[in-house]
Amino acid sequence: MERAVATTNSDNVLFFIPDISGFTKFVTETEVSHSQHIIQELLELIVDANQLGLEVSEFEGDAVLFVRPGAPPSLDELLAQARKMFVDFHSHIKRIEILRTCTCGACSNVHCLSLKFVAHFGPARTMQVKGHSKFIGKSIIVAHRLLKNQVPESEYLLVSEETLNQLADGTATASSFECGNCSYDEIGEVAYRHHSMAPYLAEAKATVTGSLT
Repeated sequence: MERAVATTNSDNVLFFIPDISGFTKFVTETEVSHSQHIIQELLELIVDANQLGLEVSEFEGDAVLFVRPGAPPSLDELLAQARKMFVDFHSHIKRIEILRTCTCGACSNVHCLSLKFVAHFGPARTMQVKGHSKFIGKSIIVAHRLLKNQVPESEYLLVSEETLNQLADGTATASSFECGNCSYDEIGEVAYRHHSMAPYLAEAKATVTGSLT
């Protein structure tokens, strides 16, 4: 699914991708009707948690491609955005676990889903294909390639080093981020930093517990 995105061919663009891990196994090995309903709910709440003026460019199966042309947010704002989406995502999963009466594979295994984020900022051009805007260029390729990386955990915010260097608070705030890099065909080595989202799981659990008491 694609939406029109207001941008020009000379814009710098933030590409922000929340990606649901475990999606393929969840959809292919559980009841289709329930797994589809759960994934739809999770994608919709990720979109509803948008607080940075991000625009939905595409839904990519298990991910949402958000874009924001123009000046990038601060790293603090980027982390707060990821945290909001992450907490809402896991709160919904926890709520399904607590309240479910269905014993199907989808409802029983929803806890296997996880959420990671990739952010990359750089120049991008758009082209029109049958009335749909599509981004083209190295920046969007880098953003998608970074979904495959060497981060040793499943839930994190990953920001390319190139992006951090363009954020006003990037270097200072990123001191709590771990360093990493990957080499990709046709692109070469891409350095990045990543921040674990695991500490926010307790916040998601507390949100659900509080709402049910």
